[in-house]
Amino acid sequence: MAQAPRLGVDTEFLREKTYHPRLCLVQIATENSIWLVDPLANLDLAPLADVLASPSVQVLLHAGRQDLEIFHDQLKVVPANVYDVQLAAGFAGYGSSLSYGRLVELALGETLVKGEAYTDWCQRPLTDAQLTYAADDVRYLIPIAEKLDDDLAKLGRTTWADEEMASLSDPASYEMNMDEAWRKVAGRGSLSGRQTAMLREIARWREETAVRRDLPRGWIVKDPTLVEIARRSPSSLEALKKIRGINSKEAERSSRDILQALDRGRKAPPVATGGAPPRAAQIQARMISGLADAIVRSRCEHATIATELVATRTELESLLADVLSGEADPKRHRLLRGWRRELAGDAVVALAQGRTGLRVTARPPYVEEIPLDDPNAPATDPGSVVETT
Repeated sequence: MAQAPRLGVDTEFLREKTYHPRLCLVQIATENSIWLVDPLANLDLAPLADVLASPSVQVLLHAGRQDLEIFHDQLKVVPANVYDVQLAAGFAGYGSSLSYGRLVELALGETLVKGEAYTDWCQRPLTDAQLTYAADDVRYLIPIAEKLDDDLAKLGRTTWADEEMASLSDPASYEMNMDEAWRKVAGRGSLSGRQTAMLREIARWREETAVRRDLPRGWIVKDPTLVEIARRSPSSLEALKKIRGINSKEAERSSRDILQALDRGRKAPPVATGGAPPRAAQIQARMISGLADAIVRSRCEHATIATELVATRTELESLLADVLSGEADPKRHRLLRGWRRELAGDAVVALAQGRTGLRVTARPPYVEEIPLDDPNAPATDPGSVVETT
């Protein structure tokens, strides 16, 4: 494997009942061979980790972030040279978030046999059907990558795809910082700075507890309940038990730790949650977000790139509100950085600042940008105009 320039890699694992996923199988393909490596057979996987970490070996994956998390967690390595074919397909015009089977069909014209996606991969022995399914998961990764390489080169999108995939090789993106666990708690946006300080402490307690017990964090306390605990800030076991969603046995077992965590949050400085843009800017941003979305979609259509890779509607509204209030910071908005800014970010800012307008045309992509510093200047696409807005 170490001599191969590219390896197709996939894993099978179970994590429904544990905090740490249980690695059940590692599949690896070169141009001529496929291996199914059994981590449950008391193998020393250190040599495999060395191969995956080699900068001279490109590791091909499909939607591989969970696989990479497992490599970081269990093999103590993150591949230095990662190529995600699902991500590359978005830049090559195939669409975003394609399943592996659909991508194989579109790129190579092959059809995969389904049926083992939700099987128990930790059972032994594995069936012939499981072995075939597992091998097929890596069988086509190299030819798919070769096809996507050609497509990206023709479209001039190789640099953009490389830029986006670089973060997949950053070990920091797979490390759990207990102090930052609160940022992954859903529904926290309604909390005050003081309440957020308490959430930070109890989220750290939950994460540490989940790791110690090797249980999913939601089995300890679910997100909505964690937010409510921070909001109501109980100071006794009785008050804690009255909060909806907390298990009575968990409350009794962990009340001391939870109450101590809340007390640390009360004494800590409030967490700066960031001031919201003025209400007028938020309203204006919502009103023009549809126009910004049209610009992004039009440019993505022209560039043959999946719109979902560029920006969500929520991201557009956030950027527009900040531009309108004079607070747009590239550190806060990925649309103002790298290839996204080149493709659409500057155009969205120009719209918000009144330097660009749109008009509807009769041919795809059905809208065109008009520079408003000179209303009489020719439009980007001189197609037939059927409506002006």
